[in-house]
Amino acid sequence: MSLPSRSARIARRVLVALAVVLGLVAGLAGPASADPPGPTDYRSQIDDIVPNTDGFRASIVGGDGFLLLEVADGTTVEVPGYDGDPYLRFRDDGTVEENQSSPTAFLNQSRTRTDASGVNAGAEPRWKVVATDGRWAWHDHRIHFMGGEVAEAARTDQGVGWEVPMVVDGEEVVITGDYRLIDAPSPLPWFALALVVAVAVGLGMSRLVPAVPAAGVVLLFAGIGGVVAGAAQRSESPPGASTSTLVVILPAIAVIAGVVVLIGRSRVLRGVVALAGAAALGGWALVRIQVLWKALLPTSLPASVDRSMTAVALGAVIGVAALIIRSGTLAPDLSDLDEPASEAGPAASAPA
Repeated sequence: MSLPSRSARIARRVLVALAVVLGLVAGLAGPASADPPGPTDYRSQIDDIVPNTDGFRASIVGGDGFLLLEVADGTTVEVPGYDGDPYLRFRDDGTVEENQSSPTAFLNQSRTRTDASGVNAGAEPRWKVVATDGRWAWHDHRIHFMGGEVAEAARTDQGVGWEVPMVVDGEEVVITGDYRLIDAPSPLPWFALALVVAVAVGLGMSRLVPAVPAAGVVLLFAGIGGVVAGAAQRSESPPGASTSTLVVILPAIAVIAGVVVLIGRSRVLRGVVALAGAAALGGWALVRIQVLWKALLPTSLPASVDRSMTAVALGAVIGVAALIIRSGTLAPDLSDLDEPASEAGPAASAPA
């Protein structure tokens, strides 16, 4: 039986290395203390603070995902849970503590969690320091839509009203606001853009540039766009809900793959690396595919720029895969077979 070809060994090693890297990255990324901001069709806003109080600033982060408090030094704030249980406290030195025994803390780990039946509401408070700069944000379920039937008021300019009570320097204060349903954009233009990119890369570029270098160029530039979009997404993460580093690392893998494809010499190595880079970029685009049809996006970029980068990434992945497959780069190459006589064993004797 013939030994594995040199090409097959190279391909296997590249794939194993990529799997190990992605596994380590996923492990290091780890889950955040709460779901990070995501695309949404709802916008929540603060209307008033009663009574008007100095010493802190409140804002909504992620469209309708988080209530963010920024408390000045010298001011104390206590935020009770949904049932009046001790939940958050901001000390006058900037220390922020969360009661780990609070059912509210358990519920607020997820934007949509509604069942805290397994948490003992009467348990002794266990305060954990979560910040030291007076800033903290949480999924307050009163400020956003929690699923089910959409209230008619959410479709109006009035919106669905909400209130969040707290105690500031010993005085009861109430933050009031409302959330509204925003018209979502059509994803069709962005899917059309992805299709145009896929066709242009898979068919057009191969007529101007050899297939493998063309794949490298596409991965390089589409990956750079993904890194920019991922960094802009992470920049909008509030304290306590950091977006995974994978939104930057996955497109960065595509960038590295593009460089390897452009400077590499081994035919099979370049083809395998191109497909691996396309897989990383494709995973990045699919994870954030909802940006194409959600109204509000967690990014510091203009929404149209974020959507276009995602659509380009989708099209680039399809185009690169088509380039590599059509080029025959991964086809078996008999010249790569490594079967010296000393390894293949003694030749069979010719028949008498």
